[in-house]
Amino acid sequence: MESVGNADDRLAPANTVGVRAIAAATVGNLLEIYDFISYGMFAVPISAAFFPAGNEYVSLILTFVTFGMGFLARPLGALVIGSYADRHGRKGAFSVTILLMAIGTAVIAFCPTYRSIGLAAPVLITLGRLLQGFSAGAEVGGAVAILIENAPPERRGFFSALQQLSQGCAVLATGIVGVGMTVAFSQAEIMAGAWRIVFMIGLLIAPVGVYIRLRIDETPEFLLERKTRKERLTPGMLLRHVYPIFIGVLIMILWTVATYVSNYFTTYSVREIHLSLQDSYIGQISYGIVMLMVCPMAGRLSDAIGRVRCLLFGAIGIGGVAYPAFWFLIHHPGLGSLCLAQSVIALFLALYASTASTVLGELFPTAVRATGVSLAYSFGVTIFGGFTPAIVTALLGYSGNKLSIAYYLIGAALISAVPILLLDRRRPLERINR
Repeated sequence: MESVGNADDRLAPANTVGVRAIAAATVGNLLEIYDFISYGMFAVPISAAFFPAGNEYVSLILTFVTFGMGFLARPLGALVIGSYADRHGRKGAFSVTILLMAIGTAVIAFCPTYRSIGLAAPVLITLGRLLQGFSAGAEVGGAVAILIENAPPERRGFFSALQQLSQGCAVLATGIVGVGMTVAFSQAEIMAGAWRIVFMIGLLIAPVGVYIRLRIDETPEFLLERKTRKERLTPGMLLRHVYPIFIGVLIMILWTVATYVSNYFTTYSVREIHLSLQDSYIGQISYGIVMLMVCPMAGRLSDAIGRVRCLLFGAIGIGGVAYPAFWFLIHHPGLGSLCLAQSVIALFLALYASTASTVLGELFPTAVRATGVSLAYSFGVTIFGGFTPAIVTALLGYSGNKLSIAYYLIGAALISAVPILLLDRRRPLERINR
């Protein structure tokens, strides 16, 4: 299968893949995503600690609005850290994201409750979320750049899929920690503050992540591009890539909505289906296992048959299974139904997201890849994904229809079909492997 790209893509060494770089991109991303999604997965006890209100839905909505605030900082982090990575190298920028995420996580782990310090508690939590968001804004762009630039051209799909695999592993790890907590603590103890242990575990991100990332080398492709660079990275240079950024944002709609709907299953299963916290975390484990199994195969498939076909199949699959999966869960509530619903959605999401990360990386040349991918990813997640939990909670609360979450997911799948077809017809920058 022919891989299409510019001269800088073809000149980079294709037969040597840095094992340390792959580990840095996947393990570091796993730890960052673990901390970031833990907030959403433990939203119920967090809402009780920092956002008490007379109405439980209002309290939960405030919690998810604060969750969404972290996404507002993502585009700024993408621009600042991403442009640094494109000018000076992936290594330094990639280490900064780890440190910032650790600080934000520490704020959430140790912040006093509303009962102790009043309004200062939600303010501090919001600041912690903003720090996490600023860091995460450049994390995926850096991971994709390192994976793609260390991969042979004909295997870019497989190596780039490791980024999504690491996100699935993060959900798996969070689920395992959650189950362990439900075994060690009662639900009342978790609500009373034991949930903080999850974020304390996440603080391992600092020593582990920094150690791994400081030991990586710059990618051969970046070093070659910097050596032959004819102009500095400027805002004007980035403006020449507005169209691929726009396409990337549209592709992100389904990726981010489906991801945060999947993470929302923890809250949904407890509040709407009335399952236990332990059951909700086991459901997340099933999601993570499917991601772990399917992402590498999805990456290989995109290398074999092309990105567009994989994206379309993933989008159609998510849209097609959303309604029956939630209908079955609602009418046949139980742990088995929950695992089945999460697994079938995870199956098609793994195919879509693994391919989408490769597409985002191939939309941009090396000189602006970290910034371009980070901006497309961050704007997409900020606009369409960050407030998904708050929107879904509001829909469920005000409509009373438990299938509202399925309709929201179907709408995202329909919208994302448009940029996929646009890729198929226009092939932006002639970079997408057909």
